[in-house]
Amino acid sequence: MEFHFLCPTCGQKLKAEQEHAGRRVDCPDCGVEFRVPQPEPAPTANLPLEPPRDSAFASPNLDGELTCPVCWLRFDTENIMHLAVHDSLRGDPVLGEDAQQRFLATRFNNAGQALDALGLPTSELACPHCRRKLPPSFLGLPHHIISLVGDQSAGKSYFLSVLTKVLPATLYRDFGVTFQDSDPTGNAPVNDMRKALFGARTPAQAKLAKTVFEGAMYERLPRQGRMVALPRPFVYTLTPEDKTHEQCALIFYDNAGEHFQPGVNIIEQPGAQHVASAAGIIYLFDPFNSPEFRRALRDTKDPQFEKPVVDQQDIILAEMRARIQMIRNLRPGETIPTPVAFVVGKCDVWLQLLDGTPLREPLRDGTLNLAAVAENSHVVRELLLRLCPPVLANAEALSTNVMFFAASSFGHTPLKIGPGEYVPDPAKLQPMQVEVPLLWLLSQVCPPLIATSDARGQHLPPGT
Repeated sequence: MEFHFLCPTCGQKLKAEQEHAGRRVDCPDCGVEFRVPQPEPAPTANLPLEPPRDSAFASPNLDGELTCPVCWLRFDTENIMHLAVHDSLRGDPVLGEDAQQRFLATRFNNAGQALDALGLPTSELACPHCRRKLPPSFLGLPHHIISLVGDQSAGKSYFLSVLTKVLPATLYRDFGVTFQDSDPTGNAPVNDMRKALFGARTPAQAKLAKTVFEGAMYERLPRQGRMVALPRPFVYTLTPEDKTHEQCALIFYDNAGEHFQPGVNIIEQPGAQHVASAAGIIYLFDPFNSPEFRRALRDTKDPQFEKPVVDQQDIILAEMRARIQMIRNLRPGETIPTPVAFVVGKCDVWLQLLDGTPLREPLRDGTLNLAAVAENSHVVRELLLRLCPPVLANAEALSTNVMFFAASSFGHTPLKIGPGEYVPDPAKLQPMQVEVPLLWLLSQVCPPLIATSDARGQHLPPGT
């Protein structure tokens, strides 16, 4: 009998006969050798098609004032759940026998902490929908979702790893803002990638695993009556030195590129629905998946020219817009005000296409120079208009607030270490402008944290 599975390296959907499980084969798409996995057992009549419900808990308000950073469903403060502390209080009716029980608090100690059934205090919160533990600062700080979107091989994992490395230094040096890890346990996958990338001594050690459906970046949780794979949220806190300004938290996701492709059932696989709740979107454009960019760069020696072209980035933008319109119940053609940073990645290979037009330095005297950001955006936009206008049209149809950026996670031509495997040389790793798109998003989302200036270098009031 035939069964389906994913290549562990490139995520390509494959199929095999059950008797071939355990055999070593080469992926027909990326060429990497791997062992065919064992087929998952088919569901039996004794297994529920839906996750069990907790009869002691009423359905939370889907129009509530809070949004879960994991399943993106809404609820009210009074619906929030707590995690039991005592080890004997295991066996959650929805999450299973190994999970600590979730409960609605009715008793509290003098410090305001909820007490579990055995009287132990707990401060850990859980979403009443998916029941996943919420970030420690969930009720105390505003949380802003930053959605990182892009096709397969666009380099989202490398971009996020580099971003969390270079951003803390820039925020503190130029803006007096501390970028802190809010959840070291939950953020471990990103922390591990960053340590692997910047601690590598050889190119092979700098290789990051591709994000795949239901891999380490995902967890299975209940959502609207079914068990689904949801991306893990990576939560960081921004704390200004100026105590008159509020702290806030940022939530990032590293999705498999397949989640953004047309045809994916967003009810059964809702892993990319965070874009509809995002405060800001970073779209990572891969010039090597653009035939027009490739033709313009035909003289370059970059080994990524060897990989096949997957020309669908305009389609992914259109699909994202369609999903946001459906989830938000927008009118046909209605755009969103959410700021979108359109990042043309791997700029170390294509800056020559600007015909000598230099990009301006956007960080100036401890401010983000919005005039420089706008001028650079115009230059990058003109390049997109010349080479791939359908991509540009779909980007600007998505939002009324789109800015274009050039960035490179590596800052140099990568090395090829295997079929479909392109990695940086650790000795040459020099990221270019990776943090600038997020700084611009922050100037739109939480303006008091990011000082901005105009064309003359004069400070602008927050939110200008």
